[in-house]
Amino acid sequence: MLQEEASALESANQSSSVDQLRRRLLRGAAGAALAQLAACGGGHDNMMGQGIAPPLIDAGAGSGSQQPLPIIAMDQGLDDGSGGRSFSLIAQRGSAQLLSGVSSNTSGYNGAVLGPALRLRMGQKTTIRVQNNLGEATTTHWHGLVVPAAVDGGPHQAIAPGAAWEAGFTVANPASTCWYHPHLHGATGRQVASGLAGLLIVDDPAIPPALLPGTWGVDDLALVLQDKRFTASGQIDYALTANEQLTGYMGDRLLVNGAFGPVWQAPQQWVRLRLLNGCNARTLTLRLEISLPMLQVANEGGLLGAPVARTSIALAPGERAEVLVDFSAVASGQEVRLYAGTVASGIGFGMGLGAGFAASEVTAMTFRVSLPRQAGAIALAPASLPAAPSVAAGAGATIRSFDLDGAMMGSSFTINSRSFDINRIDLAVPANKVEVWRFFNATGMAHPMHVHGVRMSLLARDGAAPAVHERGLRDTFSVDSMQSVAVAVQTPAVPSSTPLMLHCHILEHEDAGMMAQFISV
Repeated sequence: MLQEEASALESANQSSSVDQLRRRLLRGAAGAALAQLAACGGGHDNMMGQGIAPPLIDAGAGSGSQQPLPIIAMDQGLDDGSGGRSFSLIAQRGSAQLLSGVSSNTSGYNGAVLGPALRLRMGQKTTIRVQNNLGEATTTHWHGLVVPAAVDGGPHQAIAPGAAWEAGFTVANPASTCWYHPHLHGATGRQVASGLAGLLIVDDPAIPPALLPGTWGVDDLALVLQDKRFTASGQIDYALTANEQLTGYMGDRLLVNGAFGPVWQAPQQWVRLRLLNGCNARTLTLRLEISLPMLQVANEGGLLGAPVARTSIALAPGERAEVLVDFSAVASGQEVRLYAGTVASGIGFGMGLGAGFAASEVTAMTFRVSLPRQAGAIALAPASLPAAPSVAAGAGATIRSFDLDGAMMGSSFTINSRSFDINRIDLAVPANKVEVWRFFNATGMAHPMHVHGVRMSLLARDGAAPAVHERGLRDTFSVDSMQSVAVAVQTPAVPSSTPLMLHCHILEHEDAGMMAQFISV
């Protein structure tokens, strides 16, 4: 079905001479703009570096002591007495040792930095109360959850300083790893960089618990990866450079669960890693030392139909992946490093600037295989998985086009040449329909696109069927420079006059207006 839909979409593209002309014009205009901007600067702020991230400091190169990996706290919630479950989050200021021996001012949920993982259950009524003690307005968006627009936590659900907000919904997602973070327009990047982010772990009661590793912090490990830059006094530095106004904020140290270069004591058995690229703008390519394979069992929308063997995994900001790693054959006491590289994809318009360029790798963290096999550990990776059905577009489905453009003459990136206006509705879609949304990237860098409150699946990249690991349900996907990506979108189940967002998940692009909003009718 995916191949048929991809072929049909590509045929439609080829048959439209108007669409081809539009793309040629966009390529020419964007290429000219890139060349013009590149001539205006040099060094770190050179536009020709757009998409080429500044290097990271290698935590593995130091000789100092390695701190243990902080384990994300699991919050099971409280039984509300009527079959539902309730949770409570407090967004607050704090201080934390993100770097060894240095106290940094931070923000977090229920603590100094980051937040707990909330364990949700598919089909269960859920209430989450958020108290804002930050001293400034914020929102809390449930990234990846398919919830009504009124409780999505986007820019329209701002929480005033000292106030509380409550989101009530029935969990509609299948088993998956989602997350939550601020979404206040104009302040998202800064608030996320300060430490505000947490995980949403969705369980499906129909999936046997023994199918995959599931003991939290023992063989089921969440890794939140974020890059930050620090001042000489050890404070988080969010003063954007001129280049970062275009590329997005990129720090020079990669933190894992809020720690720089941590070590985790791993058992000699299969371990499940839940990977979140929580960076503001940096795309990461992850791989394990000694060519230890990773079996990808889920992307951000949920389980795949079968594990997919990967030697490395690229994650754009906002994307997640779940992988299985077999440490049983690793000698006791041996260390295995998780390497992170930076990918700059699709830059340069064929100008020889290195599309797909990967910067030198750094050590994100170290697995020290020092614990015995735990009771109840799985013996083998499953051959198949109970994946949720993908969204399929039928013949005659409505097709909508979104051009990722802008950034000309110093302007911001835009969608369909329009910058976000919170008082303007960009489109109205019929409720509970499947449409095809096509995203064409006419800019010189990749853009990870995120759509709120819908189910969706990739149909095609430049007319070709997506790779196996990109199939299934999605909520965030990257669109490379000069690339066209088609997705099948199941619109919200019921009409709502409250808008939902679609935007680039480079947070500085989002804050600067690379976002649109839609309602369901």
